Amino acid sequence: MEKTKKNSQGIAIACLLCNVLVIPGLGSIIAKRKEGVTQLIVFIIAIPLMFILIGFPLAFAMWVWGLVSGVNELNECE
Repeated sequence: MEKTKKNSQGIAIACLLCNVLVIPGLGSIIAKRKEGVTQLIVFIIAIPLMFILIGFPLAFAMWVWGLVSGVNELNECE
């Protein structure tokens, strides 16, 4: 994925924290990564699916994906 302007390290750390502590995908959206929208939508879909237990592994997978996206953003920052 090619970006025209890289984020600063402070923004990258904030994005990582948003992805890990707030909601998966939010930090990726802030960092202007396309996969953030997918992470957020799938996480929101996973919430009601937790009533039939399939949502838990789905939400965990989105949390891990958000963590990986945040770490990648941190590695790519200026």
